[in-house]
Amino acid sequence: MKIKSKSSYHKSENTYRFLTFAERLANVNIDVIHRIDRTGSYTEEVETYFSEGLTKWRDLNLTEHFTTFLKEVANKSQSFNMLVFHQKYIAESLKTHLAVKNSLAYQPLLDLVVQLARDLQTDFYPHFPDFFLLVTSLLDTKDTEVLEWAFTCLSYLYKYLWRLMVKDMTNIYSLYSTLLAHKKEHIRNFAAESFSFLMRKVPDLDALLNHIFSDLEQNPDKVEGTGQLLFEMCKGVRKMFHSCAAT
Repeated sequence: MKIKSKSSYHKSENTYRFLTFAERLANVNIDVIHRIDRTGSYTEEVETYFSEGLTKWRDLNLTEHFTTFLKEVANKSQSFNMLVFHQKYIAESLKTHLAVKNSLAYQPLLDLVVQLARDLQTDFYPHFPDFFLLVTSLLDTKDTEVLEWAFTCLSYLYKYLWRLMVKDMTNIYSLYSTLLAHKKEHIRNFAAESFSFLMRKVPDLDALLNHIFSDLEQNPDKVEGTGQLLFEMCKGVRKMFHSCAAT
């Protein structure tokens, strides 16, 4: 029995190791909106989501890349007041470490970007363009885990900042829509899938669609990505239209 289970273990390991990039890509799940924990499972004693994230990742990521970052911010985020006071320093430290090539700390860093946004909300918003560029710079990779972490990070940022974003949609779309012209189809598709959540929240859809089509006239290379975006926005569950599609 032991021999059999060991054999099947090695078989599954080998199967995973030799999956093609396309097959591994098919297993990536960025449907963040339906995975978010809606139960509010965070304890009241936790001062900030950011400090809770640091505590979690301190045990899960022991790399030099992450411990260096940890030393920089650990004593600046123990309470909400401290986090607000040191927010610029913490944001800049996150940006610096996300820019490290081939970092072994991308997963915790991307998660902590989300936790910082969750804590700071409006105060975080001015940093969003910088973080967007840093996160999307990680997308040119053959590492499907990094791809998933990056798009999951963006999706959560949309989730927590959407009220601010829908009031600033012209700027946000101009920033984001560069991904719709990306040369890699899976990046265009992921971008459309993650951004569709935000599109459904826009109060004046006519104005946004006018902006999108005006932008498309200037940048025809976005046509396939834009089509995918509109499809994702209108797509509901069980092969039905989403409620926003009626408009």
